[in-house]
Amino acid sequence: MAKSVRHGRKEGVHLERGSIVKGQKGLIRTALVYPNTYQAGMSSLGFQTVYGLINDLDHVVAERVFMPDDPEAEVLSVESGKNLSWFDILFFSISFENDYLNLISMLERSNIPMRGAGRNESHPLVVAGGVASFLNPEPLAEFMDLLLLGEAELLIPPFFDVYTPLMSRQTLFERLASTVGGVYVPSWYSPVHNSGGEFIGMEKRNDQAPDRVRVRRVTTLKETCATRVITADTAFKNTFLIETGRGCPHGCRFCSAGFIYRPPRFYPEDVVTRALDAAKALTSRVGLVSAAVSDHPAINSICARGIAEDLSISFSSLRADALTDELIATLQRSGVKTATIAPEAGSERMRAIINKKISETEIVSAADRLVKAGIINLKLYYMIGLPFEEDGDVAAIVSLTQKIREVFLSASRKKKKIGTITLSINPFIPKPATPFQWAPMAKIGLLKHRLKIIQEGLKRVPNIQLKWESFRMARINALLSRGGRQTAGILEDAAKNGWSKAVRNADAYCEAVVHTEREKDEPFPWEIVDTCVKREFLWKEYQRSKTGKVSPDCPMIDCRDCGICRIP
Repeated sequence: MAKSVRHGRKEGVHLERGSIVKGQKGLIRTALVYPNTYQAGMSSLGFQTVYGLINDLDHVVAERVFMPDDPEAEVLSVESGKNLSWFDILFFSISFENDYLNLISMLERSNIPMRGAGRNESHPLVVAGGVASFLNPEPLAEFMDLLLLGEAELLIPPFFDVYTPLMSRQTLFERLASTVGGVYVPSWYSPVHNSGGEFIGMEKRNDQAPDRVRVRRVTTLKETCATRVITADTAFKNTFLIETGRGCPHGCRFCSAGFIYRPPRFYPEDVVTRALDAAKALTSRVGLVSAAVSDHPAINSICARGIAEDLSISFSSLRADALTDELIATLQRSGVKTATIAPEAGSERMRAIINKKISETEIVSAADRLVKAGIINLKLYYMIGLPFEEDGDVAAIVSLTQKIREVFLSASRKKKKIGTITLSINPFIPKPATPFQWAPMAKIGLLKHRLKIIQEGLKRVPNIQLKWESFRMARINALLSRGGRQTAGILEDAAKNGWSKAVRNADAYCEAVVHTEREKDEPFPWEIVDTCVKREFLWKEYQRSKTGKVSPDCPMIDCRDCGICRIP
């Protein structure tokens, strides 16, 4: 089995441009682990950024490790084929909760005790970072020695300024906590529950443990994060990804990026254009990445520069109300044939509830203009099971889609080429650190009912495809997003017996965590993390959603609303 993994490793390296190979003698040996496939990991700009940050340090070497396709294969590093147990440190880069099961499987297959309590100084230090880990670290806490919470630029270099292989774990933790910040040591805390098993808070077990661990964030973006390794074997084949900003000003109440990355920040135009110059030396394809690409104040001139350099430009997302003629022209000149619009909800009422401040007219107009520009395929993203949703709101998805199809067909006929409209239907998951953290997830029976409304409404309509996420897996994702430390046992059960049995064995806990609306003052396990956005602000937004009141965008300057701008 190991032979086949090594062959795949060599094949992947052969296709790469920009991979880093350093000598190992005398260096701190770090495995940068993405708990999913090579293709998924190398498509992650965050993973690539950390790979560069670590290897830019002279005294450290980082080798990449991915989940093998073969469930019985040995877990080996890409660069030298080493087992995880050989390294001093295992850095897990975690973007998605559904990868947690892969994470503990990789430890087990490398003969490393899964739980931190079962490891000692002879084992690698097991560390996690990434957006999923600082939204809610608790489901992973029992498996981690340490979590670094926040943006990597402020965490990785100072971590390695402190770390030495011979330093005891406790000494390392105490020095990191006192000098770096953003350091969460799970063994320093014990969750406290009442007689009914409900979480009521955290008890500190170390005098150096802060009451809450504050997320580290870069105040001013200076040097953009961009692709370090180009390869054809990713979701974005031979594409040079460039981050244009972090966060989103629009404050959609379901979206964690609009709250945990506050205030929104954008890279200066000259920084992005320098990255375009770097891209041109490697490829003709560029992807501009951000939660709010079209909100960059210089996006039109950035695109013009890229087109002038004969680069094909794509975007991670574009808002229907910010689709300028220049952006459409960029898509057209880049040969893009599929564009994505995210109405999220079908009715104006529902979009007001979730604070998605885009009108039906703007959505339909965006579709019309895209197809007229020769972009013949459209993807529409909708959610079902949103808070306070009614059947009529879901029926409005059908009517909005039909209106989009009308302009789609009219514009397509003029182009004498008709493409496809693909609807992606996703169950709403109430994420931590958002106004909807108090809301319950809809039960599977209701989700099936709501999906059927859409299916029945569109089943005889040509040129439309319907895709939806597994409701069962969405429920598991909600558990992993919202759970406390009890989730560790459920993950271990799932690793041995599969998700169906594990969730069935923990049905009462899943019901409480996933499907129960929370009270205003009820504590959450993820509040060990301090995102610096006030709880009172999130609650106010939740109350505004109940009456369909929209809230203004984040002004991105000093204000006193959410609290983030008052943090030193």
